[in-house]
Formats: sequence, C-alpha cells, structure tokens
Amino acid sequence: MGKINQKIGFIGCGNMGSAILTGLIRNQIAKPRQVWVHDAIHSRSLSVKKKFGVGVAKSNSDLVRRTDVILLAMKPQDLHQIGSDIKRDLRKGHVVISILAGTPITKLKRFLGTHAVVVRAMPNLGAQVGKAITAITSTNQGALYIARSIFLSCGEVIGLPEKHFDLVTAVSGSGPAYFFLLMELLVQVAERGGIGKKEARLLAVQTALGAAKLASLSALSPQELRKQVTSKKGTTDAALRFLAKRGFSNLFISAVRRAVQRARELNQL
Repeated sequence: MGKINQKIGFIGCGNMGSAILTGLIRNQIAKPRQVWVHDAIHSRSLSVKKKFGVGVAKSNSDLVRRTDVILLAMKPQDLHQIGSDIKRDLRKGHVVISILAGTPITKLKRFLGTHAVVVRAMPNLGAQVGKAITAITSTNQGALYIARSIFLSCGEVIGLPEKHFDLVTAVSGSGPAYFFLLMELLVQVAERGGIGKKEARLLAVQTALGAAKLASLSALSPQELRKQVTSKKGTTDAALRFLAKRGFSNLFISAVRRAVQRARELNQL
C-alpha cells in the first residue's frame, strides 16, 4: 500500500465512509492531519474527529477548498445538492472518488463539472473489518493509483471497465447479504433442531468463515472445493442433490440478475 501525500476529504461519515477512513488511518496511508471530514449529521463528524484526530470542515465547500482528494460517501440521492455545494470550488487537479451506488461517471460529471478527475468505486461491507473487495475505474492513472491506495487499506482492489459496475454491484456490493441469508437459514435449522441460539450462531458463522478462508488460500476453484466436501451418497451430497432438483442454482442466478437490473434502473434516475 502506497502512502498518500495529498489532503483527503470525506463527504459522509456513515458506515462505509467511516470504515474506509479507519483503514486509511490505521494502516498509515494518510496521517490524521491530512484528513478532513464533513457529514450532514454533525455528531458523526465530531465522533470521527474524537476517534482519529482528523479535521472537521465547516461545510462541503470548505472541505473541498482544504483538500486535494474528495471521497463522496453520502447517500446517492444527495448528489444533486452536494454537487451544487462544491462544483464551483472544484479545480483542475482535484480528484473525486465516488462510492455512490447506481451513479455512473457521466452522471457524476453532470453534477460536479469537468474540472476534477473522477474515479468510480464500488466497495462492500467487508470494509468494516478490513476485508472489502473494491472495484475501481477511471481514465486517469494517477487518480487510480490514489484510489487503489485508499481502498487497499480496507481490503482487496480490482480495476474493471465501468460497463461491469452494475454486475459488480449485484455480485459483491450486495454479496454480503446473500451470505448473511445463508448463515441466517443455517442458524434457523440448528435452533429448530434444539441447538441453543448462541451455539447455532457460532456453528453457522464459523463454518462460513472457515469456508471463505479456505477458498482464499486454496488454488482450487470453489467448484472443486465443493466436490472435495461432497462424498458420494453422503449427507452433503443429499442436500446438494435436493437443491439441484428444486432449481436452486437457476433461482439464485436469476436473483443476482434481478439485482443487476435494479442497478441499471438506478443508473437512470
């Protein structure tokens, strides 16, 4: 991870913005004195200041004037207002990194103007524990280097063309919820069978953690790992055959495609 010399501003200090900021400071990618924050909920800004010693800007435009790199981490529906706040203060050399879902670069430039270089990024909830996967895209290599350094502080980073971002949103942006649902169902089955709530949760969560760790360290594909676990005519085989007969794979793929469709709909708003 490369250190960043520029001053960085966070517009929005909610769950994702705070998670990225945490990785940035804890991994010493930037020093607290380089970072400024502003959130519509002032208490969030004060909380981040107390925790990390970063600066709190008086307004969004004040933050832009104080910084070189701006990370947009507010709600997508606030882009119109915030764009109006900061457009006149953005100058050539500014880098704006957006993690706003359903917001393509053309839309960002429409609200922010053409002076700043724009990077679009799609992290996920894993940023809260330093295990995010973030896709980034831009036409400017210098801006991509800065974005990569920021997001490596809270997980892994891949560069992709923007045409894939709706799919990224559906696969990895929404992805944690799919795994949480599976854990939720495993907990339900265990509890209904008489296992205590605490023990049921541990069984489901630790199993998921172990499977993810194994997949991350193994050279084998998820398909090959699944086959390793599945003994012919065993318990796992029985469960997977039942899911196959009920069309689970096609149903799940259709669900993710529905998420892609929704991402495209949001792009048009």
